[in-house]
Formats: sequence, C-alpha cells, structure tokens
Amino acid sequence: MRFSGHDTFHCKEQWLLKGLQFIDNQTIESPFRSVEAINKLGVGKNMVRSIHYWLKSFALIDEEDTATFYSDYIFKNDKGGDRYLENPATLFILQYLLTSKEYASIYSLVFRDFFRNKANQEFTELQVTTYIKRVLSELEIRKFNDNTIRSDFKVFVRTYVPPKKNIKTLEDDFSAPLLDLKLISDTGRKNDLNQPVYRINKAVRPELSEYAFAFCVLDFFDKEVAIDFTDIANNIGSFLCLSNEGLEEILGRLCQSDKRFVFKSDAGVKQLQLKQNDLYIKEEMLNKIYGE
Repeated sequence: MRFSGHDTFHCKEQWLLKGLQFIDNQTIESPFRSVEAINKLGVGKNMVRSIHYWLKSFALIDEEDTATFYSDYIFKNDKGGDRYLENPATLFILQYLLTSKEYASIYSLVFRDFFRNKANQEFTELQVTTYIKRVLSELEIRKFNDNTIRSDFKVFVRTYVPPKKNIKTLEDDFSAPLLDLKLISDTGRKNDLNQPVYRINKAVRPELSEYAFAFCVLDFFDKEVAIDFTDIANNIGSFLCLSNEGLEEILGRLCQSDKRFVFKSDAGVKQLQLKQNDLYIKEEMLNKIYGE
C-alpha cells in the first residue's frame, strides 16, 4: 500500500497535461528529478514531485516515467482525445484509473472497501483514518504514521469536494479535475470532534457514457467474458459511484448500443456476457469516445 507522495497538493486541472508534455520533450532518465523540471513546469520542487505522483496515480505514466496506453488515448491522441478534460467520459475514466490501479491506496480503500456492505454512505475523517489504520494493522504494515494518513485524507477530500468560497484559495481549490463529477458532497453536518460529515453520492448517472463504462469493465476484468453483476457493482459500480439502479440502467444502455454485450438474469443470477474482451475492443470503446 502507498500513502503520501502528493506533498499535500491535490491534483490541479492542468497538471496532468503539463506533466505529460514535459516528459515528451525529455531524453534523460528520471526527468522529474532534474533542475529543468522546475523551470519547464514553472512550479517549485514540491509541486514537481506532486505532479509526478499524480501522473502515476492516474496510471498515465509507468514506473519508468513512460506514457501509458491510457495517456496516449486521452492526451496524445492525434485524432482528438480530450487533453483539456472537457468530456465527462474522460473524467469518469480518470476516476476509474485513480481508484482501480491503487497507486494511491486511499482511493480504492474509501470508494470500494470502506463502504462494502454498508447502507449508510456517510463518512468522516475519524471513521476513514481509523479504518485505514485497522487495515494496515491487519496486514502488519507499520511504516505509515497518523499524520501521513490524515494528510492523505485531506487531499482525498479536496480532490472531490469544493471548498467553501474563500477568495484567497478560490482559484487553487476549484481547479481539481474530478470536482465536476460530484461524487462526494459535504452534508453540512459535523461529528462530535467538529469534523465535517461527507457523503458518497451513489446514483443513476445518465451523464456517464456507456462506452466509458464499457472500457472500465473491459480493463478491470481483463479477458473475462462472463462477469457477475455483483462483481461489477462491487468494483466498477463503487469506483464510479453507481447505485444498483444506475448500474442496471447503464448496462441496459450498453447492451442496446453494442450487441456484443449481453446482460442476462436467469434464476436470480445476473451476469454480463461478452463476445470478446481483448485490447482490440478496449481500443474500440475509446475510439467511440475520442473519434475513429
């Protein structure tokens, strides 16, 4: 598991594109450790480290700082792509990558694991940090202290929840790319420790492209051609904040749009069946979003 690395900065709107453009023009090893990174990116060394961290967290670069399949389609696609993150489909794909690839552990821990089998979708800093410490204890991982976990939680919240309006921090805090998805909200209430109470907003999501959803399913359940509804709900549904009703709605849209996807419900068993699940069909789903 991994915590920290963001240097207390949440991901800003243009950081992903700026970071990818920077490494495109580099031939040296470990470009983010070079003095040139500070000059080219126009930020301090702590922010350089944070940009590097977020590129890895969103699975846009690999351990060798090479652009991945995902970043090639979204940011470097000659046929269009969505480098300025204007398409909601892109935001949902980025949300999927951030939660499913688990480079930054807190995102999958909160969206999927913390809420598994829970009817109440509310949470506080105390609840989440206590849960994470329990998980780490069970795994006998002792290298993370309380301050590190609390710092991760604060950055997690700023990734999704708009701050209360403050002229001093307005531009900085409202620039997080995933804010527009409205996956988490502040209830306006506080617990006994005066900590805000937040809510995961599981819902029907008509704004979610069925092709973006299909890409997430194909990528997560790589090569599988028969996937239980429960497995999709516990993973993709959790990552994208889909209610069960919302999951059935988008499965219906997908199967209607592309006959290679078939959703069956026999004898109480719900299952998505696929004609194929390989790189070709994943690319085809992305091409439907970003242009043939």
